[in-house]
Amino acid sequence: MSAIPANLARVPNLLASRIALGGIQNTNRELLMLQIRLASGKQFNRPSENAIGASTVSVLEDIIERRAQRTRNLSEADAALNSLDSALADVGDILQEARGIGLGQIGVGSDAATRSNQAAVIDSMLNSMMSIANRDQRGIHFFGGDAHAADPFTGMFEGIRYSGTGEGMRADLGLASDVRITLGGAQAFGAMSGRVQGDRDLDPSMVAATRLSDLRGANGRGVNAGTVEVDVNGIITSVDLSDADSVGDVLNRLNAVIQATDPGATVSIDGASGDRLAISPSAGSTVIIRDSNSTTTAGDLGLAGTYPGGAVTLGADLDPRLTELTRLDSISGLTLPLGEIMIRNGAQGRLVDLSGLTTVQDFQNAVAGLGIGVRVEIAADGTRMNIRNELSGLSMSVGESGSATASELGLRSFGATTKLADFNDGRGVRQADGAIDPLTGLPEPALDLDFRVTLKDGRAFDVEIEGDESVQDVLDSINAAAATAGITPAEFTAQLVSNENGFELVDSTVGGATTVTDLNNSGTATDLGILGSSVTATLTGTDRATVAVDSVFSHLMALRNALTANDERGIEIATGKLETDVARSVEARADVGVRSRRVVEAATREEELGIQDMTLRSSIQDLDYTEAATRFAGLQQQLEAGLAAAAKSVNLSLLDFLR
Repeated sequence: MSAIPANLARVPNLLASRIALGGIQNTNRELLMLQIRLASGKQFNRPSENAIGASTVSVLEDIIERRAQRTRNLSEADAALNSLDSALADVGDILQEARGIGLGQIGVGSDAATRSNQAAVIDSMLNSMMSIANRDQRGIHFFGGDAHAADPFTGMFEGIRYSGTGEGMRADLGLASDVRITLGGAQAFGAMSGRVQGDRDLDPSMVAATRLSDLRGANGRGVNAGTVEVDVNGIITSVDLSDADSVGDVLNRLNAVIQATDPGATVSIDGASGDRLAISPSAGSTVIIRDSNSTTTAGDLGLAGTYPGGAVTLGADLDPRLTELTRLDSISGLTLPLGEIMIRNGAQGRLVDLSGLTTVQDFQNAVAGLGIGVRVEIAADGTRMNIRNELSGLSMSVGESGSATASELGLRSFGATTKLADFNDGRGVRQADGAIDPLTGLPEPALDLDFRVTLKDGRAFDVEIEGDESVQDVLDSINAAAATAGITPAEFTAQLVSNENGFELVDSTVGGATTVTDLNNSGTATDLGILGSSVTATLTGTDRATVAVDSVFSHLMALRNALTANDERGIEIATGKLETDVARSVEARADVGVRSRRVVEAATREEELGIQDMTLRSSIQDLDYTEAATRFAGLQQQLEAGLAAAAKSVNLSLLDFLR
């Protein structure tokens, strides 16, 4: 409380009154503020009372609020993963039961009627499996991947279509932010085909609009935009490319600097290769480009070096990636204008005319617009396109339609590079191999021959495809066997059909029919799709390299159909594939279990960190009631003393000092 200074012997009554009143007011103010703090439980209620503390508390409250939201997110994620685990458990149970039915219908003890009845059971399981695949929690479908808002599995034609995308949805889960709380259909069910994968690097050319982020760069690590130094005839200029977005931005800035000293110089995209930059200084000039400080921009752009005048010097290959905005006419190796390709899925066939399309995205949209459950994707490495079948239960093919466009894009499902192992839904091509003469016990090469081709003029030759791995290998083996038999290419040629897919045997001889038969019970010609005969100039085979979805639904449908048809071999094949489905569901469930554990651990950690943050906030903001109570009592005594002192001092007069 304020008091009259001791060095003053006497003061006027007015000054004494004001000093006493000021002390009482200060004490009352402190009492009021302390009462507010006691009522609110906080050391300060306005930022002006403690600017540093208020700022710290504001930051802590934001952190605490975020942690609270993450805790709620983690709780939802844990519930979703538990439901996902339950769904996968149901998937495993259905698959085990279906596998048991399949095993029970192989061999003696089963007849057509029994198998037909079991087919109805499998059909019911198929419906249950689809219901599980479309399970959701609060509108989030467990098996839709990133696209979780709508049912990921729907019926289409005679199959089941998967419309989901991605590996799974992420949420703000703090320490578990990399944990996905949904699964992609492929991981749980094998919902899409892995073919057709592009069989060549499309190597697109650069244009001015090509983004720097879409370049792998001369060093294969992308382009790190920064500053480069340009030396033109000894004049050094620093060029800032840190905010350059496209190749055009780089060209404009380099040209502006170089042409300021050498007006005749140019920096451009090399028209021949389309994948590197070209620098052409004027005669007598020299341009040197190097990195500035610790940047790697010049090296990443393939431009670090010296460029003599009077010549065009090329930089390094920048290897542009294939993107949705890549122009189709910038892809290397294409015959322009592009033609049509035929895409079939089951009984549905559609032509896609690429002649009027501009970009890769236009092609993707055109294929999606066919409405037959086929999608075009860009490979993760950005080098090629892939076509995937979305329809379980149906087989897809991509073939030509009077042009070579599908082959040039690397998308033909029955092309020269197609593996024989992919024929017949992944069962491959049977061959006669390792035959032993029963009398001598020695290898018998004649029993290893796979099929015989008989020409219309009666000449014949036998073919063995042992060691062949691709379609081109088979074509080479057939043509080589014909040549060994003295048959010229003008008389007979094995090739791919020009429209759609299959082998084509062109027989130019005259006589009866061109015939292909299996030898030694090999089944090779059957599996290649060329078994049969033709009286025309060509024997056209069937497409045995169609692309089926290796999924739970495909295998259940195959088992159902085989049971209905009383096809024991089909039952055996479908049942064997169900074993793979069981293993896939077990692996998916294990993955979900790991995710759930991480979510629980993250939730525990978030709660612990939240407690620490609240403790720190409390130490700054919350009131110490013991200290406040002691202070309150002291202020009350101070106020009483002030009032008493003021009452005594204001009653003093001059007479009190004259005594």
